[in-house]
Amino acid sequence: MYVKSGHDRKISLVIILISISIVSLIFFTQSYFQNAFGFEENFVVFQTGIISTDNQDYAISKNFESRIIQDGKIMRLSGITTTGEAYYLYQKMVDDEIIVKGKILVNGVFIPIKYSERIFEPEILIKPETDLIMVTKLPQYTYARYPFAISVKVFDAEKNPQAKFEHREGALENVFVNVTITNQFDKFVTSFSGITDSTGLFRGSYVIRENIDIPGKYNVNVTVDDGTSATSQSFTTFFRGDIRDYFDKTP
Repeated sequence: MYVKSGHDRKISLVIILISISIVSLIFFTQSYFQNAFGFEENFVVFQTGIISTDNQDYAISKNFESRIIQDGKIMRLSGITTTGEAYYLYQKMVDDEIIVKGKILVNGVFIPIKYSERIFEPEILIKPETDLIMVTKLPQYTYARYPFAISVKVFDAEKNPQAKFEHREGALENVFVNVTITNQFDKFVTSFSGITDSTGLFRGSYVIRENIDIPGKYNVNVTVDDGTSATSQSFTTFFRGDIRDYFDKTP
């Protein structure tokens, strides 16, 4: 009786992934592929290092391959989780919305990957208390050696007092944004800043330092300033240690 070796099983798995990936391009218009080294930080799943299904979370290992399609408009990621499941996914931007499609192979069955963002939207007031409104996206938790990524969108409170992240009306360009992160002991960790683009959006990131940024609760303070008006808001996020400590199977 012929028994497949580990090498043969690996080849079979690669063939399955390639076949599924080709079919999945029905959703994404294919142009051409090229290596995407340096683009990894643009994948939203690297904000937490996690890919999820309806029933479970899986941690992404360092064993992955990334590619870009259509000059970066579409990005493809495939690899193995820390617990040995093969996965693939495609990510693309439609206006300000990030769309993620993909599957993960669990116990011989491909299961759809789910993706949802944590969005902090302002409380809707009859009359806004400031001239500026910010809507913020940030991860609930981030693992060591992965980037904590934050997106801030700024609106004119008078033009759009009920602003949501996907809105365009009232979005403000060239507004200064500063992000400051402190740890649970109120000790300064880092800060970064910039200005909003033509869609009112600012994006920034910070790579969590293993054995330096200790696991725990962190405060993220965001300040926006257009030169005549300013407002700030604080959020809570969690930094974690090595992702393998949370997800690797016990031998």
